[in-house]
Amino acid sequence: MTEHYVEVADAILRDHGIHYVVVGGQAVARTVQTGTSDVDVMVTTADFDATVAVLLKDKRIRLRGLREGVALFAIESAQGVGFDLLDAAPFGGTRTGEEFFRFLIDEESTETDRIRYSSTALVWYTRMHASRWRVYAEKILVNILDGADPKELERVEAIARRFGCEEALRPRIAYVREELRGRSGDQPSEAAAPPRSKDPARTREPGGPR
Repeated sequence: MTEHYVEVADAILRDHGIHYVVVGGQAVARTVQTGTSDVDVMVTTADFDATVAVLLKDKRIRLRGLREGVALFAIESAQGVGFDLLDAAPFGGTRTGEEFFRFLIDEESTETDRIRYSSTALVWYTRMHASRWRVYAEKILVNILDGADPKELERVEAIARRFGCEEALRPRIAYVREELRGRSGDQPSEAAAPPRSKDPARTREPGGPR
C-alpha cells in the first residue's frame, strides 16, 4: 500500500510530467518501518532546475529553502509535510548526474503502484555523502537496529566503488559498522528483547538526502 504523503507528492509530480524516484526514509520504509512522513524525490541533473521552476508555481506546495542540489518544499495540502527535491549530480562522484540517475532507475530501484522507489542501499549511499554524515549515519544505525539488513552496507561500498567515491566514504561506512558492533553488543538477545517502540520523533528526517 502506498503511503498517503507519497501519493500526494506523486500526484503533484505527475501533473507536471516529472520523472523521479522516491529516495530517503520513504524508500527505506518499503522494507523496515521508519516513522518518516517527509517525502524526498530525486530527479536527473538535466531536469533539476526546470523542475524547481515548475514546482515554485504550484500552489499546492511552498518553498522552504534552496541549497545546492536540493530544493526544500512543504506540501500545503498535506499538513505541511516536507517534500524535498534532490539533484542526482552530487552523488555521481566521478560520473555525471545523468549517469547516476540512470543507474538508480536501471539497477537500484523498483516500481510499486506506478511509483518508483530507491533501494535501501542507495539511500544509505546518499546519506553517507551528506556534510552532516554522522547525523545520517545514526539514521542508518536505527534502520539496521529496526530490522534492515546490515549487509546492505556491502552494496553501499559497491556503489561507492562504481562512482569513484570509495576512498571518501570508506571511513564513514567503517564508522557505521563500528557503532553497530558496539550497540549490538549492548542489545539483549532476541528472545529477551522487548518490542521496539515506534517513535516518529526519533526517525523524522530533516531536508536533504535522507
